Amino acid sequence: MSQGERFQSKLLCPKLKSLPTVFRTFRTTYKKLGDKMEQIPQGREVFDGTAYYYLKYRGQYSKRLIEILAKTCRLNGKGRLLDLGCGTGKLTFPLAGYFEEAVGIDISSDMLQSAKSQSELLEVKKLKWEQRSSENIGPDMGDFRLITAGDAFHWMDREKVLQLCYKRLVPGGAIALVGQEHIFGERALPWQKAVQEVIDKWFDRAAFDEEMQDVRHEAAISQSAFQRIRTGEIRSTRKRDVQSIIGYLYSTSTCNKWRLGERAPRFERDIHDALKSVDPSGVFEEPVTDYYIIGFKEE
Repeated sequence: MSQGERFQSKLLCPKLKSLPTVFRTFRTTYKKLGDKMEQIPQGREVFDGTAYYYLKYRGQYSKRLIEILAKTCRLNGKGRLLDLGCGTGKLTFPLAGYFEEAVGIDISSDMLQSAKSQSELLEVKKLKWEQRSSENIGPDMGDFRLITAGDAFHWMDREKVLQLCYKRLVPGGAIALVGQEHIFGERALPWQKAVQEVIDKWFDRAAFDEEMQDVRHEAAISQSAFQRIRTGEIRSTRKRDVQSIIGYLYSTSTCNKWRLGERAPRFERDIHDALKSVDPSGVFEEPVTDYYIIGFKEE
């Protein structure tokens, strides 16, 4: 077992289940909570309060994805890693073993506290965490062998961040944008459709919608200074029960539990009933797709 694999396996430690608990500006968004209209903040606080659910209910990136990143980027235990929008360290931890030092940055203090708690629990010394936006990385951070963004790049000013990353990479270094498809995918399965109907009832868009990215990540990185773009997908499946699906929803910005307030038990009951109506066993198969987009700096 490689050093990187040992980091990844430690993340599944049962002790982590008990851990307590973007910067891009979006237009004002309103959501309908039952019969109440509420303005939804779109900055730093979007993910505050979700770290516990993110850590416990978001699926880990596949072992195969980590292996592909290590092989494609020729990681050998040397140099430094920078993980943008690191959250609870979902990508930082399994990659840390391939470097001399790993740095994770995020704008959410809630997420960073969770990542720090894991570091202390696992006694990982080579990890550093900093509250900073990806748009503000600079020479004071030093140079890196690899810069990553896991399920976070869509929150960023992509053109600016790509330019800054290119400057911070050593010659021959790489940027890797990775992600995992949303739990509901194409809403093709009966249980996915049932949950989406409940979400639509509780969180209808009423006035303005979030500003969306018009250009795909692949196109954005192709238009930058990065070269030799590599892309790919890894497909698998996992089992989810009702509580796991509710926990996943609470890990998202859309269904952040604090927005529901005292309505949360009613929302959970609606999700529970909808899922049980599809399959009384309450156990469902989730199609999982991990993707990666890798670009290199000229040597």
